Amino acid sequence: MNLTDLLKSVKIDSSCHNQLKTELDKIDIKKIAYHSKEVDTDTLFVCIKGHQTDGHHYAKHAASQGATVIVVEDFIEDIEVLQLKVSDSREALAILSSNFFDHPSKAMSIFGVTATNGKTTITYMTEEIFKAYQLKSGLIGTILVKMDKDIEMSILTTPESYDLHQHFAKMREREITHVSMEVSSSALELKRVYNTDFDVVAFMNISPEHIRLHESFDAYFDAKASLIRNASKTSTAILNLDEPLLIPLEKETEAQVVTFGIDNKSGTISVSDIQFSSGKPSFTVNIRKPFNTLSGKIIEITSFDIEMSVLGYHSIYNALTALVTGLVNDLPIEVIQRGIKNFQGVERRFQILYDKEFKVIDDLLLNQNNIDSCMETISHLDYNELHLVHAIRGSNGPAHSTEIAESLTKWFHKMKIAKIILTTASSHASKNDTVTEEELAAFLKVMHQNKIEITFFKELEDSLHFGVEQLNVGDILLISGAHSMDQGARKTLELLKEIYPQVDHEKIDHILKNKIIGMDSFKVAEKLLNLNSGI
Repeated sequence: MNLTDLLKSVKIDSSCHNQLKTELDKIDIKKIAYHSKEVDTDTLFVCIKGHQTDGHHYAKHAASQGATVIVVEDFIEDIEVLQLKVSDSREALAILSSNFFDHPSKAMSIFGVTATNGKTTITYMTEEIFKAYQLKSGLIGTILVKMDKDIEMSILTTPESYDLHQHFAKMREREITHVSMEVSSSALELKRVYNTDFDVVAFMNISPEHIRLHESFDAYFDAKASLIRNASKTSTAILNLDEPLLIPLEKETEAQVVTFGIDNKSGTISVSDIQFSSGKPSFTVNIRKPFNTLSGKIIEITSFDIEMSVLGYHSIYNALTALVTGLVNDLPIEVIQRGIKNFQGVERRFQILYDKEFKVIDDLLLNQNNIDSCMETISHLDYNELHLVHAIRGSNGPAHSTEIAESLTKWFHKMKIAKIILTTASSHASKNDTVTEEELAAFLKVMHQNKIEITFFKELEDSLHFGVEQLNVGDILLISGAHSMDQGARKTLELLKEIYPQVDHEKIDHILKNKIIGMDSFKVAEKLLNLNSGI
């Protein structure tokens, strides 16, 4: 691509040509890279300043690999290629990437959701609604990137801007019309979604889970709120009025705003007649104020019923977000009802792994809201005794361990929890999940103060074996924790077959066949290949 065209809308502070006298419109760029290892001949290399490293340190290597233009925030000495200085290289990368791929996000309807909890579930549920209308859809999130039938595993919840626009470009090639994507606070702060043409955006909830990635809670909130504040006039913003902090955002955006609440009934949409059948909610949606679809049609005042196939009070909020997205995208109400009913859940998000003689449930339990939602959902179920195997999350500090322990303690005394089986999952914890002695001590201190019995195992396998052995007919086994518990579902299901030969092997094998998280990497690759081939 011609460099002049590539630089459209990029604010260049000044440039350093060194010995290069070529005019910009005579320079052809064949590739953009932000990792020096990705640089080839005729590459434009963007120096990004990250939390752990600075791309400026790799600029000379990029030049030696064939980069002909380098975008910098600070000029670098002794490099004989064109340097273009910008005030924000991340913002520049986003604009350059969109230009390079010819603005692919404009070619499809894109829904982006931010929240502390529920982003993954909401995007999957929304995609299920799109599928119910037989739309060619895409999904970008924590677990995977999906382009109709093509699937690849995710590295980041929200990809870096170049990778994101490359995904959009591939989706455009496959004639995908609707995309659901998770938008993390980090992605917003680091401008990974800058220059993305969102049609629908949503902000659902916030709690202090990810403050450590930001300077303060206010900075964390502002990062998430920017998705709403920066929404365009032609887009729609969805807000949950039961989150008081989100209410002022209705007046801080140019977008059409659609609001809802379960407790707060003053918004565009309210909910009534909530009922639970074996923990699965059904309810009536009341559209109280008209709003427009993306095509300009009016959604009139009306009411209709929703039935869900997943458990939990919190699932109602997820469903409301997904159904508003469907309505705004001009989908019929009956299609939305069918899509929500079809949705069966997401791996490791209150996933029921087994439900016969006893129940086995897998959930993350990463923060207080996550714990409250999970335990509140279980409270609607019939069971004799609850057994909890929890893999403590590492590298988050003792204060986080204390918060999780205190949240579990609150529910321990409300529910029939026999004991807490705790593990540091040492052999399965990555560097980012390794539990320090201080973090473990903080967790155990809270348990000791509340006289809660803890059975501790260093290894994941030992804790799960002990937990499975405790099961009696009518019990629930809840396995929880961050990435160190990712292999927990597979190991637990295998233990069920080993310890209780009478369990439904066919049902268990079906779950294992369809699992992606925590499975052997070779088998996952084979499974993705089969999915991509339509096998």
